[in-house]
Amino acid sequence: MRFSRGVFAAIVLLASLSSFAQVREIRLVEYSAKFLCGVSEATRPGGAPVRPGVYETSINIHNPELRAESNVTFVKKVVLALPEGEKPVPPSKFRVDRLQSDFAEHVDCRIIREMLGPAGTAPFIEGFVMLITIPSPLTTPHELDVVGVYTVDTPGTPSQSISLEMIPITPRTLVFPAATGKQTVDKLMEQAK
Repeated sequence: MRFSRGVFAAIVLLASLSSFAQVREIRLVEYSAKFLCGVSEATRPGGAPVRPGVYETSINIHNPELRAESNVTFVKKVVLALPEGEKPVPPSKFRVDRLQSDFAEHVDCRIIREMLGPAGTAPFIEGFVMLITIPSPLTTPHELDVVGVYTVDTPGTPSQSISLEMIPITPRTLVFPAATGKQTVDKLMEQAK
């Protein structure tokens, strides 16, 4: 039996729509990594939010998949945390990123400040870097290895010290009904343009 190209395309389209119709839920994996960037001074009115020092953050992101075709797409944004009572600053726009299998990258204070724009120019900022993986296909959620690396230098103290801490970031799975999940993925990707 021989099919024309139009009939074959229609069969493929119906098969893909049918497989999507069988999808009951879509799972997104989200990471919320704390950041601290810049100089915190004790002389600040109302006191410093953290101990005086120079703070740096590096959020390390690794795609643990070993299969060569297992690239992971994710979106990231930065959310600034201001003291209670201050006018909130809108989060940065989402940015799309892709990691090949077994590749890694990091988001440091320079990138965080750049993503925040003018809101990132204060001497000391803190908040969260949000990462959300985009399932591909929609039925296959992806996890990443995400680790926050935090350093603080306390110069000028009698025992000048540098502290380093590494904290694995726990993933949170967001479960949506299929139609809502697809709309959410489309909205995230649209916001990232």
